[in-house]
Amino acid sequence: MNVPIVWIMGGQGSGKSTLSQSIVDKYGYKHLDPSAMVDREINTNTEKGKEFSLKRNQGEEIPLTDIINLIEGELMGNRGGFKGFVVDGYPQNQSDAVILEETIGSPDLIIALQVNQDTAATRRSSIGSTVTSTISFYNKNAAPVLAKYSNKIMQIDGERDAQEIFNDIVPNMDTITKNRGNPITIQR
Repeated sequence: MNVPIVWIMGGQGSGKSTLSQSIVDKYGYKHLDPSAMVDREINTNTEKGKEFSLKRNQGEEIPLTDIINLIEGELMGNRGGFKGFVVDGYPQNQSDAVILEETIGSPDLIIALQVNQDTAATRRSSIGSTVTSTISFYNKNAAPVLAKYSNKIMQIDGERDAQEIFNDIVPNMDTITKNRGNPITIQR
């Protein structure tokens, strides 16, 4: 694909979806939210949704390998009709990164939001949800991804106001949006 690809990483409650939506609003990118795709399948009671529901009820994570066909379907349904896309909440680990890169392409920018466990819990409870995994679990799984793509990573303090965070990423977003194919220099 010859459009910019942005991955938004972070633990639960780090602000990934909020930042993804800000990118969509300003740049017109397609928002790919694998978790929302899983929810949609469960809510519409598709065969895949029944499988996902069973896994969730057993306390299992839905692996990206089970979701990637949904992502491909979203992309094929919009072929040529978007300016870029932002993957919300993935990759969660190195194997996810490999799957995303092989399936949809290498990221132009990876934004890694860092928050502490208390902030994550407070944010999740404000929307009526609970934190099911710890920030340390996220950090452990994300470390290989952050190391592999260190020249494309913006590590952002996610404890701050959402608008401040968005303002931090705008220079890099402007660069990848206007200069597709040219390497970026991470600016903070």
